[in-house]
Amino acid sequence: MSYLDPTTWRAFTKEEMSAYLAELGSKKGAKKRGSRKGGNRPVLVLQKTISPFDAYTYLHARFGAPNGLQTFLARDDSDNLFHWDYYLKAGDAILQFIGATEEVRVWFEGRFSDADCLTFIANMRADFGRVSQEKGRFASSLEKWNIFPNQYLAIANRCAELYETICDALPKIEKKIVADNLATQNLAREKNKKSHGKLMAAITTAPTELAVLIPVMFESFIGLLVAGFIRPEIKRDQAAFTAFVRLPLNRKLERLADNCRGFARPIEQNNPAFGRYWSVVNRRNDLLHGNVDPVRDALEVVYFHGKRPLYNTGGDRIRQLWLRLIDQYNPQGVVDDYLAMHAFIIEILDHLTPSNRNTLGFIMGESQPGWDNKRKIYGILFPEVVSTSVFGELRYDWQLRAG
Repeated sequence: MSYLDPTTWRAFTKEEMSAYLAELGSKKGAKKRGSRKGGNRPVLVLQKTISPFDAYTYLHARFGAPNGLQTFLARDDSDNLFHWDYYLKAGDAILQFIGATEEVRVWFEGRFSDADCLTFIANMRADFGRVSQEKGRFASSLEKWNIFPNQYLAIANRCAELYETICDALPKIEKKIVADNLATQNLAREKNKKSHGKLMAAITTAPTELAVLIPVMFESFIGLLVAGFIRPEIKRDQAAFTAFVRLPLNRKLERLADNCRGFARPIEQNNPAFGRYWSVVNRRNDLLHGNVDPVRDALEVVYFHGKRPLYNTGGDRIRQLWLRLIDQYNPQGVVDDYLAMHAFIIEILDHLTPSNRNTLGFIMGESQPGWDNKRKIYGILFPEVVSTSVFGELRYDWQLRAG
């Protein structure tokens, strides 16, 4: 069977391709294609045994550029269901390879058993060695990109959710509790008690989490900037690079323009945005290090006569509880810190040249950006929407059973 002997495969000639496409559009061709029955398994999907990289470099080394219809129809970007295809002849039979993003589909004519599929895969892999030099030479000409997770975006998305939660809750709390001296009576009359718990979390849990994440988000932004724009001579000098990335944040910010490409001007210590953000860092340090001063941090003073509490001030019990929680967790202050952090990020972006600012801005919004280590550049490799297709009678390589 010629399918099982890769050395017999050859690319369609132009005349054969023209005839094939003409047949596809004819009634005779449509009838022929519709006659396939369920047992034929005309499509083998390669996911585990042969990668798209190996299949494509092998086929390109043997037959040159892809010659199929999907190649012709594909847009000149990575947003395609199918990116390339080869139309081959295996003896008198047609053999098609169609490249999706993370799998390769192989179309056969006629019935093909699991044993035949396994032999086909084994023989194709074995034939890699015969054209290894050509395959390797072509592979070395390809762009190599590393896909990496954008931790900045993941943290920024969570911070945005917390910010919206707090901002949505604060006006409701002001109206329902803070501005109402009869908070206990009014809250007791409400039927939806669950809303109280959500509001409580919005001024306690959410500000605590956001306060911790704000500096982490900022340093993730700095990390993204440094990774993409560090000067090559600094990156090559491991000692200099390590010393730079381990600098305290204020000194690292001062050295950004010296050690990174793309800055139009340095960031000055007396920059107002710098100063506003630095107060955020100081509050975060107190939180992370557990610094507590019972007198400085006191929410209220209460006296006791034995077991009898005597507050200096009176008020509605529930309202007073909420007021103390607001004082303790300071949700509005955390929101202000979040906005100050964003203002500083914008200020740093404004210190970059326009082209580098645009590049970093695009990467900041990409969940899985790419990095070309040879050229030291970022890239957006794929659309945010993930799409695939399932049609016909598909048989996956990991489903095949010997014997």
